[in-house]
Amino acid sequence: MDVTTIKVGARLKLQEGVVAEVIENMDDGQWLQVRCLESPARPDEVGTVELCHAQDIVKVLSE
Repeated sequence: MDVTTIKVGARLKLQEGVVAEVIENMDDGQWLQVRCLESPARPDEVGTVELCHAQDIVKVLSE
C-alpha cells in the first residue's frame, strides 16, 4: 500500500482488528505514526501512540 497518500486524521484498519488514527505521516512511503482507537485483543492499548508499517494496514476506513 502506498502510504504517502494517507493524510493525518485518516482512520485505518490494521491487522488483528485494530483501528487507528494517523497522527503523522513520516513521508518515507513505509511508516505512519498512529493512535490506537480500538484493539479487541488488547484493550489496554487504546490511546497509545506507535509507529505502523505499511504492511500492517488492512484498509483505509476514512480519510
